[in-house]
Amino acid sequence: MFKSETAMNAMLAKSPAATATRTPDWTAAAFVRPRHLLVPVDFSPTSAHALRYAGALADCFNAALTVLHVVEPPVMPEWGYAHLVRRDHLLRTEAHRKLIEFAAPRAESSPHCTRVAVRSGEPELQIFEAARELKCDLIVIATHGHSLLPHCLLGNTAEQVVRRAPCPVWTVRGEGVENDSVPAIPPLRHLLVATDFTTEARKALSYGIALAREFGADLHVVHVVPTVLPADVSHLSVLGQEKALHEAAEREMHRLRTSEIPADLPVHTAILSGNPFAEISKEAERLCAGLIIVSTHGYTGLRYLLLGCTAQRIVQHARVPVLVVREHETEFLAETEPRKEI
Repeated sequence: MFKSETAMNAMLAKSPAATATRTPDWTAAAFVRPRHLLVPVDFSPTSAHALRYAGALADCFNAALTVLHVVEPPVMPEWGYAHLVRRDHLLRTEAHRKLIEFAAPRAESSPHCTRVAVRSGEPELQIFEAARELKCDLIVIATHGHSLLPHCLLGNTAEQVVRRAPCPVWTVRGEGVENDSVPAIPPLRHLLVATDFTTEARKALSYGIALAREFGADLHVVHVVPTVLPADVSHLSVLGQEKALHEAAEREMHRLRTSEIPADLPVHTAILSGNPFAEISKEAERLCAGLIIVSTHGYTGLRYLLLGCTAQRIVQHARVPVLVVREHETEFLAETEPRKEI
C-alpha cells in the first residue's frame, strides 16, 4: 500500500543503515542490505520495466521503494509568473494522479512500503535532491541506450544520474514490450565485475563479492587491456607495450584472487584486449551475466570527457543491468550483518 511521507520517514529513521554515510572498510567482509530504493519514472514502457525491476529488488531486500516523477519546467515560460505557478500546480496534480495509477500494481502486489513523489524542476537535480532527502541508498533507473557521441558530449538524465548521484545507481535497459509472465529479475547466476585495479575499482569488487554471496552467483572479474595504435608509433612497439600491460594485469589479477577475493567464492577471472566498454559488454552477453558492476571515478568537465566515460559507455551499450558505484554519500554495502529485529 502507499504510505505518507511522514510515515515513511518515521519508518526509515528506525534503520541505522538508512542514515549511515561513513565509508565502510572495503577490505572487511561485507553484505548488501539496501533499505530504501528510489526509481524515477516518466510513464514510458521503459520506466514501467524499471519500476517492475526495482519492485522485485525491493522485495528481495525487504526495502522501501519510492516512485518519483519529475515535472520539467517549460522551455520558454509564458504569460508571467502567476500563470507559471498555476500551470505548475495543474501539471503536478495531474502527474500525481497518473503516478498513483502507474505505481498501483506494484503497491497492491507487495507487502513492502511503496511511496509516490512528484517534484518540479530539472530531472537529474530533483532526483539527486529526492535521494538525499529520503536517504535512499540505491537508485534504479531505466536507460534507453543510444549512440555514443551525442551522449558523451551532451548527456541525458540517466547518465547524469550515474555520474553524480549521492548513492549507487542500478541501471536497467528497458527495451521491448513488458511481459508480466517472465520474472522481473532474471536469475542472477553470473555477475561480472569490471576492474582497472584502481582504488575505486576495489569498491566495485566489494559489491560484486557481497552480491555474489547474496544471490549464490558465480563472480567473474574482468580486466580489459586497451588496444590503441597511435599514428606515430610502430606496430612492433605497440605489441611490446600490450604484452607488458598483459603481464602487469596478470600480476594484479593474481593479487586480487589471493588477497581480496574469498577462497570459498566461485570466481573466474579474465584479461581481454580491445575497447574496454565493448569487450565488457560482449563478455557479459557471452556469460549470460545478470549484472555488470563497475566503478566510476566521478570526473567532471574535460577530465570526464577524456578519462571518465568508460562506466557511462558500458551503461549505454550493455544489454544487461549495470550497477555503478563510487565514493558516495550513502552506501548499501555494510561491514557486518545487522542485528535481527525481534
